[in-house]
Amino acid sequence: MNKYKTLLSNTLIFAVGTFSSKILTILMTRFNTHALGSDFGTASVLQDMGNVLIPLFSLQIVDGITRFGLDRRYNKKDVFTVSLLVTCLGSLGLLLLSPLLENIPGLEFMKGRSMLVAVFVFTSSLRNMCSQFIRARNMVKLYAAEGIFTTFTTVIFTLLFLYPLKMGVTGFMLGIIIPDLIGAAVLFWIAGLHKFIRFRHLNKLTTEQMLKYSAPLIPNKVAFWLTNSADRLMVQSMLGDTVSSVFAGAYKIPNLISLVVSVFLDAWQMSSITEEKGRARFFTKVFHAMTAIVFVGSALVILLCRPLIDVLTSGPLFHKGWVYIPMLVLATAFSCLASFLGTVYMVEKRSVNNMVTTIIAAVVNVVLNVVLIPLWGPHGAAFATFMAYFIMFITRVFDTRRFIHVRFSPLRLTADTVVLGLEAFLMVQNVKWCYLWCSLLTVLMIAINFVPLMQSVRKVLPTRILAKLPAWLTGEPKAAPVMHREPELTHEQLSQDEEYAREEYVQPKEAPHRSRYKSTVDEEDGFDYEAYLRAKEEEDEDFSHDRYRH
Repeated sequence: MNKYKTLLSNTLIFAVGTFSSKILTILMTRFNTHALGSDFGTASVLQDMGNVLIPLFSLQIVDGITRFGLDRRYNKKDVFTVSLLVTCLGSLGLLLLSPLLENIPGLEFMKGRSMLVAVFVFTSSLRNMCSQFIRARNMVKLYAAEGIFTTFTTVIFTLLFLYPLKMGVTGFMLGIIIPDLIGAAVLFWIAGLHKFIRFRHLNKLTTEQMLKYSAPLIPNKVAFWLTNSADRLMVQSMLGDTVSSVFAGAYKIPNLISLVVSVFLDAWQMSSITEEKGRARFFTKVFHAMTAIVFVGSALVILLCRPLIDVLTSGPLFHKGWVYIPMLVLATAFSCLASFLGTVYMVEKRSVNNMVTTIIAAVVNVVLNVVLIPLWGPHGAAFATFMAYFIMFITRVFDTRRFIHVRFSPLRLTADTVVLGLEAFLMVQNVKWCYLWCSLLTVLMIAINFVPLMQSVRKVLPTRILAKLPAWLTGEPKAAPVMHREPELTHEQLSQDEEYAREEYVQPKEAPHRSRYKSTVDEEDGFDYEAYLRAKEEEDEDFSHDRYRH
């Protein structure tokens, strides 16, 4: 199976679990808004607050699990044990400090709920840690199945707490906490995660490298949260709970795009790390395909924003929030593109660059929110979010070229942005015959992106199916798919294509110098991971990616 079909296979598996579970969660918005009413904004902000505390007190170690767990050079027992220690100690610290959060200015909404938020942080971190670890072990079917199971338990507990028990915001939070705890326990039992816990002979170098990689992602995650959630907090602070609830309800519609892309990115992270041959070319082709899907999907969501919000929310209070959706969709599109480029930093372990580009976007978002919300209300917040993600994307376009040269199509990106922006403007202004004009613009968007979409189809469909499709649809003669096969790359092409061809490490009989770390030999396989990782670290310091830029 080629790397494109492997990527598609993993995406479909994740789609069965992650997509189905997340779409069900979004459908729950209708029941949540009906049960909570004007308290829905408070519940959303409370959940957002917990999400920003997770990276602070878990040291964002979950990203370390993904990066180091997929790397064959690292012992998975060390990776899991380090992650478990950091998660438990961080959650304990938050639990002790949680009463102090209620006294911080601006966090009055946490009054009496700080302990609940601390428990939410622990259970979410624990389940996320376990699920990412089994994904790193390539147990993608279990990863997807657990996602479905946890979602259904979330639906059951949420409905139970909100309707028969009528527990309000507290019930909303408990409906997330209890399923997360059950999901983590299920993964521990089925995947036998207890076998990967070893405090004795814990590799110090793995611990150091995981923390060194994950620590810069703490401000990165906080900044990303600010970019994504600061507008809702500031709308609530400046305009009140009612407007905040309407704005939060409108946010659920662009999440349809985000959840589709997040399913793909789950699979893409695995392929981007494990597939080393032709990496730059692989990144370029996948980026073109994802860009086409994101912009076409965004155009469709803008076109259907009114019926979508009527279906996904309950009551006239939320239905009028459709007017904020088009600009939020535009922001979400560039958020997805920026997230794709973020995988370049993950592959290259450039977490500092990831952090800097995200902080720039967060600063832009906060400053524009302060200026525009008093002038334009929620429209100003939506525009601020769009500008923040747009600047993040442009910054990463230029910065990532130093590591993996992803080739872009400036003309197509410009055309996509102009068409989507024009459709958003016509829909918000509610011009005469706006549905007709927006429909024509959606068709134009499909036409602009038809070629990269068909190129993606040719990569993953079996040749026997391609042979039966008309030439105008596949974009090539019918006989061509039979011979369609990527040739082997020459040495010169590999160098130009940013290959990572390094010699395999052969463990030396005698170390060239004495390490300050005590050598640790794994009890099961007898391999000296400490000496191996130390040699690879020294090799990485001498290795320069400059030779792969062009």
